[in-house]
Amino acid sequence: MVRSLAPNPRQLAADARKQLRSAAAHWPPRRATQFFKPDEDVYTIGLSAPKLRKIEGRLYGLVRASWGSAEAVQFADALLGERHHEGRSLGLMMLARFAKDFEADLFNQAHDWLVADLCDNWALTDLIGTKVLAPLLQKFPALAERLKAWTGSRNLWLRRSALVALVPLARQGQQLALAYSIVTKLQPDKSDLIQKAAGWLLRECGSTNPRRLATYLMAHGPKVPRTTLRYAIEHFPQAQRDDLMERTKPAGV
Repeated sequence: MVRSLAPNPRQLAADARKQLRSAAAHWPPRRATQFFKPDEDVYTIGLSAPKLRKIEGRLYGLVRASWGSAEAVQFADALLGERHHEGRSLGLMMLARFAKDFEADLFNQAHDWLVADLCDNWALTDLIGTKVLAPLLQKFPALAERLKAWTGSRNLWLRRSALVALVPLARQGQQLALAYSIVTKLQPDKSDLIQKAAGWLLRECGSTNPRRLATYLMAHGPKVPRTTLRYAIEHFPQAQRDDLMERTKPAGV
């Protein structure tokens, strides 16, 4: 009975669009000027994070007892087609609610979303990486090796996701060998967004095994971008940070 009364993904997506527009601080969407670089094509309706979470919670309450991950994927797919950041965020937030029901083929779906630039800024990439891909990889650990192929993509968001998806796992001491391998593959990457994500991942690797992180940084020395290094050693004591920065300097610096 409950299932028959619950809206389907198409219906809930339509409801979500109405609620977002009603709550929007401005309409139509405007280019975002905070938190993103000037050349990033990010649009916003001016909705605060608490208001967005409130809308998502209300929508989730309508389907929590009846939906599974299949419906959540369809809902996310519909909302990722929105121009504004809030709509796409909402789709991924709802999908993350059904992590216990995730199926392995969601990995391919996430890949396709990223390649299609439906998560085309660091915030959406980090959301899908930490809240969708990471739980999926915890449920299906064998999928994690497939992230290696993402490091060779021309798509910036796919490359960043290869790093960010491992952050929650590394924080728990999981997939550390893979994390270091992927960071190494991406060392030559010139993108600031990749270098920062690599440093973030290394920092989390070091949270459970700081000695291994220090050994890695010394072994790779000047090959590690300075941005990556600074992020990676944030939790080290000041004296150790200074020592690592000095001992890993590129020649001539």
